[in-house]
Amino acid sequence: MKRLAALGFLLVACTAQPADSGPVTPSRSICRLPVISGSPGQGSGPQTPGFLTVPGLTFTPDPSAGDGMYYNKPLARWVPWGPPALSSDGRSYAYVDGVQNSSRVHFVDIAHQSDTVLNEGGPWRLVGLGPDAVYLMRIEFLPESPAYGVLVLGHGLWKLALTGGAPEQLTSDTREWTLGVGAAWGGGSTIDVAGGPNDIIRFDLKTKQSTAWFAPGKRSRVLGTDDRGTPLIMSEAADEELWIIPTPESRVEVWSGSTDGPRPAAPVAADGAAFWFSSANTTRSWTIFRYTAAAGLAVMANFTDHPVTVAGPCA
Repeated sequence: MKRLAALGFLLVACTAQPADSGPVTPSRSICRLPVISGSPGQGSGPQTPGFLTVPGLTFTPDPSAGDGMYYNKPLARWVPWGPPALSSDGRSYAYVDGVQNSSRVHFVDIAHQSDTVLNEGGPWRLVGLGPDAVYLMRIEFLPESPAYGVLVLGHGLWKLALTGGAPEQLTSDTREWTLGVGAAWGGGSTIDVAGGPNDIIRFDLKTKQSTAWFAPGKRSRVLGTDDRGTPLIMSEAADEELWIIPTPESRVEVWSGSTDGPRPAAPVAADGAAFWFSSANTTRSWTIFRYTAAAGLAVMANFTDHPVTVAGPCA
């Protein structure tokens, strides 16, 4: 089954790899952080789910993870997809599979181990799973070009009820969309390969009204949201800036820095009042960050021989 989602890694059980020692911000409590530990080098080989003890940086593989890529804390088990594909109560998730001219939208009830196809058509890209619906982007694969390959054009935000029926179109645009609590967040155009500036809009799923939320005059994207639905937004130009934006009138800068160095990146896990971040870098080194309003952004672990990414909040 071909899954069209950003987290489509192949998981194979392998032996534990020791974490690198590196500068670690002191912590008052111990966290068993779910992570995916990659293979030495760039991590293109087997990926191993498990738990990283912070502080201490002891990695323990979890042989029960199976094909899981995200630790589902409410059910204490690994699942293939994390938020926003995973429901807030951890009892279900959605995914999309298929080919370029057609795809299937699946709803999985974890407790009952059932996988229901809600729709065939599209093609679709998953935006997220809400309490009563799966939210989707309708997409179109454009003809391949020598410069950019095959671009994917978005055709708006759509709602597919869990009870079935025809999908409902909510917007008409080419934006990238992701799901939060009670709202969907729209970013830049799906075919803006030049990376021009864009705003971020909030689409209220109940009122179906859009609000301009953040317009920094830079290319911007939503990395995720916290448990209350507040978005984390990364803006990019010569440097990058990471923001928490509670309202259009208020913002908190989490981090700013050069695109040449280590910087917070997805996957991200909201953990109560904290965020755990994976990293991006131009060199072969990987960092795990933790953010709280009281302490700011802190480096919790560094790795230089293999990638490690966040796969859930503290277990």
